[in-house]
Parts: sequence; C-alpha cells; structure tokens
Amino acid sequence: MGLPGNFYWNQLEIELGDLKGLARLTKKKELESRIATKNEKIRTLKAGLSSIVRQHGFATAQDFYTAFYTAKRATDTYQNECVKWEDAYGEKATPKTETMHDKIKRYQEKADRLNASQPYQSRDRGAR
Repeated sequence: MGLPGNFYWNQLEIELGDLKGLARLTKKKELESRIATKNEKIRTLKAGLSSIVRQHGFATAQDFYTAFYTAKRATDTYQNECVKWEDAYGEKATPKTETMHDKIKRYQEKADRLNASQPYQSRDRGAR
C-alpha cells in the first residue's frame, strides 16, 4: 500500500532539509525537482476541485463541504430517529418518499385487518 501524497511531499521536504555535504550537492536538484512536481500536481488538483464544485452550484470548495456536512448530519439524525422509532414501536419507520395516498391506503388496510378479526357487535339495545 502506498503512502498518501501529502505524507510523501512532507518526507521530500524533510529529506531536502537533512542533506549535508556532498549529498547536498548531488541530491538537492533531484529533490527540488520532485518537490516542484508534487507542488504542481497539488495546484492542478485544487484547480480541478474548484472547477467541479462551481459546476455543481457552489462558489467555493468550502461552501460544498459546509453543505455536505450539514446534509450528512441531517441524514445521521434521521437514521438515528428511525432506529429509535423501531425500538419504541416495533415496526419500521415509514419512509419519507411514501405519498399521502399510499399512507392512507396502508392505514385503511391495517384498519380493515383489525376490523375483520373482531366479531360483529350490534349496537342495538332493543326497545326502550
């Protein structure tokens, strides 16, 4: 497994700073070239990220991350509430995408099943 790019770049900077004597003369140019290449790659990736978030309606990458983490917190909260609902009522929470018509139909079917299982009781109390 390779090392993350930022770690690799930091290692190059440290290695350059640690060079002494003859090694400083021979390896300095190579390390500076590799560092410059990494810096250019970082600039290219940042520009690409900026372009991508603008294409999707965000002014900056920071705006995207703010919206992303807000949505993530809302999703996590919703999922936790669903778990609490299932624990409290013993049934799965109704998905948000269910239409009102579907919900009414589901409740009507549940009521029909309950009514079918109970015997009929006349409310007629007879003559008074």
